[in-house]
Amino acid sequence: MSDLPDKPPPNGRVSPRQRVLLSGKIVYGGQEMTLDCTITDISDTGARVRMLGAQLLVEPLYLVDLRHGIAYRARRAWRREDRVGLAFSERYDLRAPPPELPKLVRQLWIEATR
Repeated sequence: MSDLPDKPPPNGRVSPRQRVLLSGKIVYGGQEMTLDCTITDISDTGARVRMLGAQLLVEPLYLVDLRHGIAYRARRAWRREDRVGLAFSERYDLRAPPPELPKLVRQLWIEATR
């Protein structure tokens, strides 16, 4: 029997979020537009990001964690001014990306590591 509680964390999240300060990129829309962002907290199931401007984030939507070489397929869960909550549906290791991942997502990480 596990010592872990059966109920979610007090804030109602399925997975606890960690405060971070990471550079990121958002890739969105059918024409793969990109946008710089700052990842301010992250968990296994979602993240909160800050971005400049009021761009309309159209799916498909990917969040690229430039430091760790990880990308997430996401959807916008909420938005308040320059802050956006993202909910993740898939996670990709950019060192060995699957063929269905848009090439631009991996290319952004490669360029950031140069």
